[in-house]
Amino acid sequence: MSRLMILGIDALDPALLDKWKDDLPNFSRIMDRGYYVPLESTQPPDSIPAWVSIYTGMQPWQHGVVDSVDYLDVKGGADAVDTEILKGKTFWDIAGKAGKRVCIINPLLAYPVWPVNGVMVNGPVFITGDAQTYPGDIASAYQLPELGGMVDFPGKKELAEFITRTRSVTEDQARFGLKLLATEKWDCFFLCLLTLDRILHFLWRYTDPADPTYPGDNPYKSSIKDFFVMLDSLVGEYLDALDEDQALLIISDHGHQMRPTKALYINEVLRRARLLKTRNSGVGGLSPVALVERTKTAFLRTMHKLDMEDWVYRIAALIPKDKRKSLKTSSFAVLKDESVAWVSDTGGGTSFGGIEISLERCLARDMEYEGLRDRLIGLLSGTRDPEGRPIIAWAKRREDVFEGGNVEKYPDVVFELREDYGVDRTLFSGITGGSTTHKKVSGGHSKYGTFMLYNSPGVPTAGELHITSVFSTITGILGLE
Repeated sequence: MSRLMILGIDALDPALLDKWKDDLPNFSRIMDRGYYVPLESTQPPDSIPAWVSIYTGMQPWQHGVVDSVDYLDVKGGADAVDTEILKGKTFWDIAGKAGKRVCIINPLLAYPVWPVNGVMVNGPVFITGDAQTYPGDIASAYQLPELGGMVDFPGKKELAEFITRTRSVTEDQARFGLKLLATEKWDCFFLCLLTLDRILHFLWRYTDPADPTYPGDNPYKSSIKDFFVMLDSLVGEYLDALDEDQALLIISDHGHQMRPTKALYINEVLRRARLLKTRNSGVGGLSPVALVERTKTAFLRTMHKLDMEDWVYRIAALIPKDKRKSLKTSSFAVLKDESVAWVSDTGGGTSFGGIEISLERCLARDMEYEGLRDRLIGLLSGTRDPEGRPIIAWAKRREDVFEGGNVEKYPDVVFELREDYGVDRTLFSGITGGSTTHKKVSGGHSKYGTFMLYNSPGVPTAGELHITSVFSTITGILGLE
């Protein structure tokens, strides 16, 4: 067997598959008759580094793409990965060089498209641009669906329309894939569906009674399960199209769970330790900067309590982009050039994060670098919630977690909080609080994605797999090893 059909479903969570298995006959068929295990994602479990690891078989510290997406700021214009990093290194490039025909549809980040031994079709994500195809005549031979990543940011009144549109885009992409599956020559077929991730981010709290912001009986309470049922039906169509000499691989880049409902204000912890310098001179202080920050925090907490978060984003849209981001991240209050350490952007506001150190300021204050890292690890480990329980799950030097030539792309100290806490940059308001954005984006990424293999004579090593194992699984089935 040397032909392989691959379905990538962003955020396909194994726990949710298990939960709704009885209502997912096609997924269940694969789970019962094929090979099904959790797939350990990257650290942090973010789509950007995770999909690149799937494509290349390399850890983020090897391929160098360690970016995280802040899903509360997708309109901020996040940059797409430079495809030069990917060209020639993906599983479809390796397969093409070995003479295998490939058909590649909608791979996250792999845009603009490039020449392959077969067909490649994709659209932009996080950036503007039109769908592209290789060869170019594919665009005229087929009606292209909407491609790339959806960047809708729906408010409460727009959720019904958002769900309808997301389902339509998903079905259009899947049916487009079936057309190419039937008409193009291929040895390796790959369709990447990114839409489930969006549904999970925005609809989680409406479907999970365990979420403290669950609104009770509501018209969207079955929306996530319904989306899984739709995906199951589409998977069934691909199973029907599967020939005896073809294997089917279904993978996801990470899983999904409730996004943290509480926040740890890391920069405030650093400020109180006199490692982060703000425009406010005292530890307490009532400077104009501190007053603005506290007013902002009080406003966000009030709007969250009143279930008026949508209005926050409408008001924020009236503020110039650079000032809006500065206010949102509290960076307007920070004197970075005079600070020794500050929280990094790594993790995109999830439970995973890091602290960056200024070596220049470290030397200026006669601090020893490794001693400072020990101090920061101790400082983080000592944080407690209002009930006196530890908030940090672990805190380590970056070299103790990552390795390789790109390790310096990670913050000097990395950490993971308890799953109910997320990283926040709020200042002057204690060190902990409730998340004021949870009602807007209530779903978040989790560590384990999904690995399913069907109709294949060989399976990977038993037990949990790491995301880098996908590459070797693909090349092995294609007979390239």
